Formats: sequence, C-alpha cells, structure tokens
Amino acid sequence: MKFAELLDLARTPDGLPPSRLAADLTLVTTVSADLAGASLPSPDPAELALLYESHRATPVTAAVLTRDEEQGIADCLAALARDADRCLLIDSGSTDATVERARAAHGDVTVVSAPWADDFSHHRNLALRHVTDGWIVYVDADEVLRPEHAGRIRRALALSGFLLPGADFVVSPVIEDVGGPAYTNTQRVLRADAPFRFRGRVHEHPYDAAGNAPRRIGIDARFDHTGYLPEVVEERGKRELYGRLSRLAAHEEPDNPKWVYYEVRDTVDYRTASREELTACFDRVEAAFAAAAGQGPDYRAERTVDAWVLLCELAVRFGGAEQIATYAGRLAAAGRTVEATYYRTVVESSRLLGRLSALVDGITAAEPAEEPDNRHLMARLFELQATLALASGRYETVVPAQRKAVARGAGESVTEDFEALERVLAAAREGTG
Repeated sequence: MKFAELLDLARTPDGLPPSRLAADLTLVTTVSADLAGASLPSPDPAELALLYESHRATPVTAAVLTRDEEQGIADCLAALARDADRCLLIDSGSTDATVERARAAHGDVTVVSAPWADDFSHHRNLALRHVTDGWIVYVDADEVLRPEHAGRIRRALALSGFLLPGADFVVSPVIEDVGGPAYTNTQRVLRADAPFRFRGRVHEHPYDAAGNAPRRIGIDARFDHTGYLPEVVEERGKRELYGRLSRLAAHEEPDNPKWVYYEVRDTVDYRTASREELTACFDRVEAAFAAAAGQGPDYRAERTVDAWVLLCELAVRFGGAEQIATYAGRLAAAGRTVEATYYRTVVESSRLLGRLSALVDGITAAEPAEEPDNRHLMARLFELQATLALASGRYETVVPAQRKAVARGAGESVTEDFEALERVLAAAREGTG
C-alpha cells in the first residue's frame, strides 16, 4: 500500500475503523507528490493500525533562536509542553531574562551560546550539532502553538516516523501571521539525522546537498506569529535587517535572483515609494529573473513564480497595465489562479472605472446646454450621473447630481439605489458587530 492510498482511506467516510492510526492520519493535510507514492510497512490497514498501537516514538526537540526574547519566550515554550521533550535555545547574547524565563517555562532547556553571525541558517544548523536523535522542531520565539492544537505535532511526527521509517522528508506545520496570511510550506521539522541543511542568510529553508527542496508533509498544527506586526517590525528594525542580509547574500551569490526578490519584497514601503522608485525595483527584479531563466536547483529557482506576483504588485503601484498583463498571464499558466485573477481584475476594473468617471465628467460638461425643451432629458442625465458617480467612487458628485435630477422631476431610481445601499450597509454592520 502507498502512503497516498492510506490517506485516501482515512479521508473516506467509514474508510478506516476508529483507531489511533486513523485519528492521527487526519492531521496530515498535504503530501508532496514525490512522497505520496512511498510504500508503507504493510499493505494491510488493519495490521498497520495494530502495529501503530505499540509504536515507540522518537524524542522531539524544539530549537529556538533567541536574543533578548524575554517578552515572548515563556509563552512560546510553555505552549510546546505536550509536543517537545526538550528545548534547545541557540542564544546570540541575550542581556535580558530570556534564559531564566525559558527555564521556568519548560522542564528541559539547554542553552547554546552563539554570537550572531548575520546568518539565520548558520544558527539553525547549530542545532543539528547538538541534537543527535529524534525530531527537531524549529520554532521562533515570537511563535506560539495554538492551545487547541497542543499535542498534534508529536502525534503527526510519531505517525510519520512509523509509516515512513526510511524516508527523508520535512514536516510543515502552519504558521499564521496575526492579522495576516498563513504559511503552509514552512519546512520547520526534520529528523536530526536527515541529510538536509539550512541555506540562505535570511528566509532560510532546508535543502539537500544538491540544493533541492526535500519531500514534504503538511500537518494541521498551527502557530500564531506576532513577528510581522507593524509595531514589531518597526521596533526590531526587521525591514533594515532583512534588506541588509539579502544584500550580503546577493554579494556572495550574484547569480541567485531570489536575493533581489527578497530585498525588494522586504524593504520597499509602498506608502512612501515614488513611481520612479517602484519602476526601478520592477526593472531590477525582472532583470534578475530573466537572467536566471528559472534554471538551477530549488535554492536558486524556487522564488521565480513568487517574483511574478511581486512584479504584478509593483506594476499595480506605478500603473503598469502591460506589465501586469504579462505576468498575470504567467501566473495563470503556473496554476496561480487567485493571483492571476486578482491582478487582471485590478487592471480591467481600473479601466472601467476610468471610463465611468469620464462619463460622469461628460454629463457635467453637457449641463450648460440645458434648455426648457430638453430639461426632461437633462433630468434623466443627472439621474444617470448619480448612478455612475456612485459606481465609480466619485462620491462628491452623487448627492448634487441626485438633487439636480429630483429638481427636474426624476431621481426615483437613484433614491431606490440609496435605499438598497442602506440595507446592504446595515447587513454589513450586523455581520461585523
């Protein structure tokens, strides 16, 4: 039996009888295609369930990079009480109470002192020198496992180790930014003896010796991450740090386009950047990936499609409709339907709103030509102007146009639009109340 076949059974009503195996299989959300076909220790699900009952799981170590993390470290480690047998702090010179609070939050904490080397991968790989058995779960100090998900990581790792004892792969819990997106391809868990090492000074991931991403399993265990809250980014200078590390990496690896991608993505402030600056950033990213042409191992080529998203976002900011059309088409071809649809819609809606706005202005320009014998038609024009102004966001024109229409004996349809809009707004308020 293949791994994917067992997962299909677990997701089918009455596919597997109740058991520890069946329960833990529900934690697996995704499996990379190159792992789905892996053979299992037995072709018989009932035998697998029986063997799993007596399976002895290997220990789990939580590895946390720290430096002056006294505010969050206790919550981070306490949340892992049911999932990690021990915690390893790779500490880069904390001068606050980080270590003391960590020891108080978890019963087994080891601290390794390591001066900061401007390289997140270096510090993550240090954990592999100090953990020789079981699993390593990499957790950032500003990440907290949700209380309702406590114990899920341990269960998922026990299951993975039992079903795939000889396979090399990584496990990805979900990390969700508070008030932001969720990330599923996190690659935060690996065996201590796995042939993978982290690479990249920043935005690091594990790779094999050739620089390719490992096979992956996604699990339903979710961390809440506060590190990208605007006030945290500002206070800790993350924008500047990530930009500097990306520039260092680009200097060392000038043929790797992802460092240009990361620098632009992490440092450009859309609120303050000028059109010229945005255009220059677009040209840099486009040129970097055109030169690389998606060639090479994952370590070099993995951000190509994400770069197309970034190029679309930059083009939106400086009004590059042709550029958006080009890269939205590439996103669609790559299966990124949501992003492609969004950017195409932005372009087309901008065009339509511009045309509607021009129609609003055209009616205003026609107003001096009003005469008694065309007053009834002018009333209908003002009624239409109010509707078009509402649809195009020209709100300052809506009420004056509606009043002009009413003064000329029209405006009923606009009044009906207002009443419908009031009902929609009331329903929206109830939904957010």
